[in-house]
Amino acid sequence: MNDDKETGDEPAAGKKGGKGKLILMILLPLLLLGGGGAAAYVMGMLPGAGEEAIEEVAEPDPADIVFVDLPDLLINLSGGVGRRMYFLKLATAVEVAGEQQAEMVRQFVPRILDSFHMYLRAVRPEELEGTQGVYRIKEELLARTNEAVRPAQVRSVLIRELLVQ
Repeated sequence: MNDDKETGDEPAAGKKGGKGKLILMILLPLLLLGGGGAAAYVMGMLPGAGEEAIEEVAEPDPADIVFVDLPDLLINLSGGVGRRMYFLKLATAVEVAGEQQAEMVRQFVPRILDSFHMYLRAVRPEELEGTQGVYRIKEELLARTNEAVRPAQVRSVLIRELLVQ
């Protein structure tokens, strides 16, 4: 009789576990499908999804792109006390959309050069080493250029020559 009570409890526990497994087997796939569908929609994999983003990222007409050359800079880099002096020679150009934007940028060249000087005087030679260093400098120069020429918008700062001596 003792054995019957133990075996009687086991099937009840098995049924309870069976309902939990059944719910889990139904809910888990539904959650996975819902999450996958949401991810596909956000990433633009579904038809009609993300069309707005594609329109914004579209490349401009090459005829509308204008490059404005900036005067070359020769800057004494921050070397610290008792350290050897380093010089930076930098030749840049900026990319803008259209001649109207280019004219606005040309009006603000003194302001752009001033912001470049203020930033580059604080740069240490080690910060210019490697591709990552040059990329950080380009990004900082782009941010400073856009601040100087506001409301005009510069797309990119192009480095024509960068020499550290």
